[in-house]
Amino acid sequence: MNPLQFLRLLFKGPTPQQMAAQLRKPHGFMARKVGERMNAVNRSLYQGAWEALDLRDGMRVLEIGFGNGRFFGELIGQAKDLKLHGLDFSKEMVEQASAQNAALIANGTLSLSLGPSDRMPYPDALFDRIFCINVVYFWEDPATHLGEVRRVLKPGGTFITVLRTRSSMEKLPFADHGFTKYEKVDWEQVLRANGFIPSATTVLREAEVEFLGSRFTPESLVMTASVA
Repeated sequence: MNPLQFLRLLFKGPTPQQMAAQLRKPHGFMARKVGERMNAVNRSLYQGAWEALDLRDGMRVLEIGFGNGRFFGELIGQAKDLKLHGLDFSKEMVEQASAQNAALIANGTLSLSLGPSDRMPYPDALFDRIFCINVVYFWEDPATHLGEVRRVLKPGGTFITVLRTRSSMEKLPFADHGFTKYEKVDWEQVLRANGFIPSATTVLREAEVEFLGSRFTPESLVMTASVA
């Protein structure tokens, strides 16, 4: 970033393109603030994901794209003796999540990895549950990522996708830059084409928000699928 770009960012805020790039992969001096902001806007989505996960004692759970890891401490209380794993390709997010969850990592409850979800560093059939929140928009080749999800998911396991609908995302200017937007039927088609069976969808209507002078109520989908 050159000095003129830095001054513009400091006094005028990020452009839609810069915001999109940060949401895709938080980095640099903005990463901490982006992680904190994602926590604020995604809390209700995490609650929806936890309900859909239907966790049982002793399960092994993977979150893809965990941000700064704010919610691992709450996830661990959803059942007994859970083994939590997180995968994120932002170095800054892994560092922040590691610091924030040092106790869980030290006692072996949580393991965090740096890397992309189209080349996961895990053995086959490891996880009972896999979930991701506001991640799939950034998968340029969903088939590759979903192939890896299938590989590391145990037989009988479930994959939970949480995403905001296309109609909601189209109200956000930054979503015109590098986002693939989906409605329910679109993501179901992607799942089926890649060996998953969609089984349930919950619609979440979030609190009304104001953005660039207009107000709207975002709508998100919590979609559960299993391997065909």
